[in-house]
Amino acid sequence: MNILPNISSLMEIGEPVCITFDEHDAGEPSDLLYCEMIQKARHGESFSVSAQICLVGAYVLGAPYGAPHDYYLKSGRYVDMQAARRASDSLPRIVKSYRSINIEPLSENNGTFDVLILYLTPERAMRIVQAHSYTSGARVVIDTLGAASVCGDCTALALEKGMGLSFGCKGSRKHSGYSDDEVPLGIGVEFVQKIEDGLSKIPNTLE
Repeated sequence: MNILPNISSLMEIGEPVCITFDEHDAGEPSDLLYCEMIQKARHGESFSVSAQICLVGAYVLGAPYGAPHDYYLKSGRYVDMQAARRASDSLPRIVKSYRSINIEPLSENNGTFDVLILYLTPERAMRIVQAHSYTSGARVVIDTLGAASVCGDCTALALEKGMGLSFGCKGSRKHSGYSDDEVPLGIGVEFVQKIEDGLSKIPNTLE
């Protein structure tokens, strides 16, 4: 049974992915990137992991070491150390404690999760934003760096602020292979039902 039919219908390929930070059951280290596991879960796989192999992702997901200043400078994406430091210091982070990250398609979830991640065309991402604003008229603030998109914007930021809309990042687009015409979007669990209900009320795009 699909408990979120309106949200799920917006994904053209695969299904939404549930992220749960589990404080009880310990996961195993994975040799995949976090964003790779999200992409695989979109297509039906499930994971329970204690760690993954992306340096930036590990920091964003709460690993106990410093921001990746040197890595960002060496990547060539920032003009100097000052810019690289500012960028890496601005990364959102998971602050809640956990023993494993459970990553699974919505159809395999038991109804309890922390963040829902979708890959959407811009028009369908627009509908999520409109549904979010349906009851209050409040604007949705897009906060992104073009880096750490799936782990940072769509997971840590969505958990902190309720929604994270991203244009992707070099790492996630290169390694997990979602389409150039898709944008990743994360929804914190407290906003999921509100958006699901809003989608049933707002007019279709071409009406």
